[in-house]
Amino acid sequence: MKFKINEIFTSLQGEGTRAGRMCCFIRLTGCPLRCVYCDTEYAFYEGQMKELDEISGEVIKQIGTPGSQINAPFVELTGGEPLAHPHTRDLLSHFLGLNYEVAIETAGSHDLSLVPSQVIKIVDRKTPGSGEVNQWLETNLMYLVPGQDELKFVLVNESDYDWSKQWCLERKILDHHTVLFSPAWGSLNPQWLAEKIITDRLPVRYQTQLHKVIWGADRTGV
Repeated sequence: MKFKINEIFTSLQGEGTRAGRMCCFIRLTGCPLRCVYCDTEYAFYEGQMKELDEISGEVIKQIGTPGSQINAPFVELTGGEPLAHPHTRDLLSHFLGLNYEVAIETAGSHDLSLVPSQVIKIVDRKTPGSGEVNQWLETNLMYLVPGQDELKFVLVNESDYDWSKQWCLERKILDHHTVLFSPAWGSLNPQWLAEKIITDRLPVRYQTQLHKVIWGADRTGV
């Protein structure tokens, strides 16, 4: 079984409730979406075919083998869009079987029922400002595990904030799931977003891209 891999690298988790945690990222090549703020366009086509054992060996080399401790090694499958690959479930199940803590970052444009329930799902609900708002499967909401999975909104402008807030309120998302609001890097004023969340008393988590704060917006492999 082979996968087209753009890169495998170890860094700090830059987003979400697990930000700051050391994580080994497996970036798959390819994505059918074209978000206006995409910062991984190099992953659309570039990559090499690798066998599952080769991928596993590189992850073990970089982050070590799992143990039973609370801070078990953390592995995230990302892209591109990892669920665009037909054997993604097998790759996720492989690392779960090795007792890693496993996450996947996905746009929610592909069926989440294929993802093992133990995998942490970081789902990026695309907003109108992304240019890909219609790339969403509403049934995916059924497969989000409360307290484990995260629903993320990258906001390009103030209108995106209003749209995202309304979308969550209509579905009562905020009563059941962890929701992240993030300003698109270089587009929406971070202070405006922080103050808006506070003023509205909106029970979401503000986030920024930690890896860009540390290494800059153009650095890859972090």
